Amino acid sequence: MTTDQPAGDVTPGAEPPADAEQIRQEIERTRDQLGETVEALVAKADVKAQAKERVGQLSDRLKDKTAQVKDTAAQAKDQATARVEQARSQLAGKTSDAKTAAVQTGGPARDQIQARAAAVGGAVRDATPEPVQRAARHAAQRASAVTSQRRALIAAVAAAGAVAVVGLIVFSRRRRK
Repeated sequence: MTTDQPAGDVTPGAEPPADAEQIRQEIERTRDQLGETVEALVAKADVKAQAKERVGQLSDRLKDKTAQVKDTAAQAKDQATARVEQARSQLAGKTSDAKTAAVQTGGPARDQIQARAAAVGGAVRDATPEPVQRAARHAAQRASAVTSQRRALIAAVAAAGAVAVVGLIVFSRRRRK
């Protein structure tokens, strides 16, 4: 406002208010408006306060972004865990299927191997001269006889030991009487 024009309801070219009270109210309104204008100018000029406010805003945005990133990371972790679990389950199923297939195909393969071994054994037996076959049978019989003799000897020694123990028990009881 200029000093030529008073504030308020006064229009240019009109007469100034005649009432002193009205003039005081006009002055108060002008002072209030001037005070608000000065406060607004001071606020705009206060760089430190503006910087603090901006830092606060940026800090809030950073906190929001951090929370969003944490949520996104947690979701990604959950998804990865679910995928790993799914892959583990699929692998276990495939492993079980492979085992079952191996067992099922193993029986015929085992039979084939036994048949081939019997055929090879027969071919070897047929190709072996008769004296060698007789010597092999004789050696097998002797080994069987030796094994039988060893078993009989072990049984005889065990029986003799049992008789000796029983004899000692009987002898010691008779002696006490």
